[in-house]
Amino acid sequence: MLSKDTMPDEYLDQVKRHLSVTWKDTDTDDRIEDMMLDAEVALNHMLGAEADYFKPGLDHELYLAYLLYAWNNCLNEFDAAYRTEIIRARHLHAYQKESGT
Repeated sequence: MLSKDTMPDEYLDQVKRHLSVTWKDTDTDDRIEDMMLDAEVALNHMLGAEADYFKPGLDHELYLAYLLYAWNNCLNEFDAAYRTEIIRARHLHAYQKESGT
């Protein structure tokens, strides 16, 4: 799990790039870091597993999409827009858990 103390700078930079945040501002960075921590908890719950959201793949795509919705204050629309991807990721995590991979 991420924490503000252990979050690598490149994670924040990657998310800021995805959100098109090009300015340097401590308050903005703090807001994005808080969103990143919340996104990890929310997606772990939705997917039924703890995932590495910075490893390329479906979990990473969902993480960045969730953050985009959070940044734009429309999280209430995320579940419906990404229902298919969430179900696909849940099945993938269930399969990985069963097969031990």
